[in-house]
Amino acid sequence: MDENKLDLIFKAYDVRGLFNETITPEIGFKIGAAFATYVDSNEIIVGHDGRISNNEMFAAVSSGIQSMNKKVLYVGMVPTDVVYTLSGIKNLPGLIITASHNPSEYTGMKFCNAGAVAIGQETGLREIQQIAENFKGNFVISDLPEKQTMNQIYLEHFKKIVDPADISDKVKFSIDAGNGVLGAIIEDLSDAFNLNFVGLYMDVDGSFPNHPADPSDEKNLSDLKDKVISENLDFGVAFDGDADRSVFIDDKGNLISGSLMTCLISDWLYEKKSKVKVVHNVNVQPSVIKYLNNKGIETIRSKVGHSYIKKIMRDEDADFGGEHSAHFYLRENFYADSGILTLLIFLKILSEKNVKTSELVENYEFYPSSGEINYMVEDVEISLKKIENSFEGQFDKLDGISYFADDFWFNVRGSNTEPMLRLNAEAVNQKTLDSIIDKISNIISL
Repeated sequence: MDENKLDLIFKAYDVRGLFNETITPEIGFKIGAAFATYVDSNEIIVGHDGRISNNEMFAAVSSGIQSMNKKVLYVGMVPTDVVYTLSGIKNLPGLIITASHNPSEYTGMKFCNAGAVAIGQETGLREIQQIAENFKGNFVISDLPEKQTMNQIYLEHFKKIVDPADISDKVKFSIDAGNGVLGAIIEDLSDAFNLNFVGLYMDVDGSFPNHPADPSDEKNLSDLKDKVISENLDFGVAFDGDADRSVFIDDKGNLISGSLMTCLISDWLYEKKSKVKVVHNVNVQPSVIKYLNNKGIETIRSKVGHSYIKKIMRDEDADFGGEHSAHFYLRENFYADSGILTLLIFLKILSEKNVKTSELVENYEFYPSSGEINYMVEDVEISLKKIENSFEGQFDKLDGISYFADDFWFNVRGSNTEPMLRLNAEAVNQKTLDSIIDKISNIISL
C-alpha cells in the first residue's frame, strides 16, 4: 500500500480524508482488518454517521474486520458517542465511520478500545497504520452483518447520569442538527427525556443542504439564533455532523463559548461535591481556568483532541473534561465525550436554577476572547516559527505555541486535519485583543 497516502489520512486522533481519493473502499477494508488485528476482542462495535459514502465504506470496513475472523456488532447510523458509550457498557472495541464536521465529500474513522479507551496516535493509531501498510490480504466484500439497534441501551445509561424527572418540560429550546446524524436518534432521545424542543434540519442528509454541519463557525448558527429569538426560546444548541459536539447559544442569541460551558458545568459539579478535578485543552481561556482554580477546582491542561483528554482523565480519575471546541467529557460516561449528554446536563442545570440562560451566563465576567480564528497556510511549522520569533520571552509548547503576557494570552496551533493554523486569544480589553489578533494575522500573511 502507498504509505504516503496513509500518512495523509492518519491524523493525531482519527482517520480523515476524501472519499475515493485519499480514502477508497479498499483502504477502508485494510484499516478495518488492521483494527481487528490490533484489538484483542473477537467482536467489534461498528456504526456510521449519515454520509453519502457510508454504505460503501461500511461494507468495506466490516468486510476487513470479518476477514480477520472477528465479528462485527453493527449498530447502524448513530452519533459517534453511541459507539463510545456502548464500548464502555459492553467492554468491546468500537469503530465509527465518520468525518465529523467536514464537508460531504470526506469520510473517515474514529476508534476506541474495549471500555471506551481512546485510541490516538500515541495510543494505538500509529500501530494500526503500520498493520494496514503491511496488510497483504485480498479486498473481498463479505456478507454484511445485520443491524442491531442499541439506542435504548445507550439512553438507559444516560438516565443513570441525568434522571429525566430532573429536566423540566418548561424549558423550551431549539436544536439545529445540521442534517447530521443527530436526526437518527432524536425521536428516541426526545421520548426518553420528554424534551420540549423545536427542531431545525433534523433530516439526516449527507449532502448537508442547509449549511455545513460545523457549529464552530458562528455563521452556521444564524438560523438557530433567529429561531431562538423569534420564538422566545430559552436557548439553542447546534450539533456537528457526527453529533459528538454541541454548541450552545443563550436566549438572546449570544454564543456560549466552549470555555464558558466548561466553566459553567465545572461550577455546577463543584456545587454537588467539594472536590472536583477538570481536564481542559490548551485553548480554554486562562481567565476561565483562573476562576476555577480560585474556587478550589483542580485543573489539568491537555493537548487538543479527544484521545489526549480521555487518557489524562483516566490517569487522573478526573470528573469532567472540556474543550474550547465544545467537546465535553464526563467520568460517568467512561470518560468519553458526548454532545447529547452535555445537552441533558445543561437542561438539568437550567431546570434546577430556574433562571434565564442569559442570566446564568452573565454571572461570569471573563476577559474578551477571539474565539477560534483559522488561517490557511502553506507550511504550519514555518508559520509558527515566524510568530515565535516576533515575541520576546518564553512560549509554552504543550500543543502549538502558547504565550502568556500580563495583559493578553494566545495559543496558535496547527490543525490536526488540515493545512491550517488555529488562533485563540484573550486580553484584558477589546482594544488589546484586536491589536494582538492584527499583529498575528500580519505575521502569518508575510
